[in-house]
Amino acid sequence: MHHLSELPGRTVQIAGEPWLYFSGTGYLGAGWNPDLQRLVLEGMQQYGLHFGGSRLSNIQLDIFEETETFLAAYTGAEKALLLSSGTLAGQLAMRTLANFGEVLAAPGAHPAIWANAAPVSSSWENWVQQVQALAHTPGSRLIIAANSIDPLHARLFSFDWLSQLQLQRELLVVIDDSHGFGITGKDGAGIYSNLTLPVGASLIVISSLGKAWGIPAGVILGPKQWLDCIWSSPYFGSASPPSPAYLLAILKGQEVYTASRQKLQTNIQQFVQNLPQEIDFQFFTEYPVFYTANSGLAAFLSEQKILISSFPYPTPQDALVTRIVLSSLHNNDDIQTLTKSCYFYSQFQKH
Repeated sequence: MHHLSELPGRTVQIAGEPWLYFSGTGYLGAGWNPDLQRLVLEGMQQYGLHFGGSRLSNIQLDIFEETETFLAAYTGAEKALLLSSGTLAGQLAMRTLANFGEVLAAPGAHPAIWANAAPVSSSWENWVQQVQALAHTPGSRLIIAANSIDPLHARLFSFDWLSQLQLQRELLVVIDDSHGFGITGKDGAGIYSNLTLPVGASLIVISSLGKAWGIPAGVILGPKQWLDCIWSSPYFGSASPPSPAYLLAILKGQEVYTASRQKLQTNIQQFVQNLPQEIDFQFFTEYPVFYTANSGLAAFLSEQKILISSFPYPTPQDALVTRIVLSSLHNNDDIQTLTKSCYFYSQFQKH
């Protein structure tokens, strides 16, 4: 474990020396992007450091509604609702929605969308079968909750089976897209417009904006009917919204985000083209996370002053989860250094 005094970027300072950094969730490098920083500073000059009031108060800042309107149009949702974090967005949504049906959370789902109980299915496949059985049985509304991506093991969950359901009850699908929103989907718009649902089903997508977007906020996307219900919750009215200064970066910084997505994809392509097959990485197209069960890679790379993600999960007693995470901050030399080091490790493993 390394204790730092500044936010890592493409490098990180460890014991006074620069290491290449391939970890974290800042996929688009927003935290160190000078153009986005300038927009946030512009926002602070206009709105101050923070607005600690309620969205229900008699003072309304237009930027909240403007950003929600943009995010809804950007993703194809009917409506968007901003919260101060992705975790709060998930908790608030599920606390409200759980009153309207039976909740079944998928294995690997973020705790914020568990509602009243942790997932009980042992595998994704078993959970899908359980959902299919319940959906084909008459009863009260079924609410299913799942992540769009397993960011730890670089796995993209498939929801193609949803369109094949012959529903015998109303279905509400809740997806946490925190690790996809901003980089996956058309123009980084995430999963919302990519899902095909059967008749009788509705979709709500929850996301942190603190990953790819680099903004301390969360969002709920979905039908106006359900988001109006969440808006009316006392938990929403009593919570402070995100800082309006950061929202200005979303509204005015779209060209910056687009350029960062393009650079990230270039980095991914460069890395994939030079991957040593011996390490057996798990990854999927256009996603910057590369998982390996070969945990010795992290120790080897650290000798080359390259820091990747490797820690026990979900408890300190569990096995290491080892991953390489690319960002748009990395340059060609960084990727080349990383791929060469991975190749040397693969050769070292042979002997």
